[in-house]
Amino acid sequence: MTQISESRSTKIALTLLVISAIFWLGGINIRTLIGNELLDYDQFDFRTSLPPDRENTLFQMISNASLVVVISYAIVLISAIWYIAGTKLKVKENGWLLMSAILFFMFVPVELYTNYLDVRFMILYHQGPPNHDELLKLFGERIGAFRGVPVIAMLCYYTIIPIAVFRPLRKQKVTDEEKKAG
Repeated sequence: MTQISESRSTKIALTLLVISAIFWLGGINIRTLIGNELLDYDQFDFRTSLPPDRENTLFQMISNASLVVVISYAIVLISAIWYIAGTKLKVKENGWLLMSAILFFMFVPVELYTNYLDVRFMILYHQGPPNHDELLKLFGERIGAFRGVPVIAMLCYYTIIPIAVFRPLRKQKVTDEEKKAG
């Protein structure tokens, strides 16, 4: 099997993609864990027993995690486009690359909308004294956005990792020497 030598630009795009994806996926998980503190799962509603100072701290943590998520997603999106456009790998010969691209780009509209909600949440939180009701409303809208589609998107994003590692559906090029030998 011959190795394809990627350009320096493509290597930079891939490096940015991997590093920013780690921050992005990590930020999503952290934000989810923090957000779960606001929810009462017995009744599928917001907790009413939280003291206001603890709730404000949770809002601040969600806002900070959302900032990491929004910035790192923008870098992931740009570097993914950059890598796909610049790579010498042919999609026809590398089914894993096509599968990864489909799983990622299929959810771009969902991510853009939820990032929009995150930005609204951050702006509302930092405008002054936190407006408890509006922040909860935005947080609830974020959770209910597209119903379960963001969860399905997360499962797809985590599926990309083993696909990129194991690289299934690769066509092997057979050289003239291998044809003669076998």
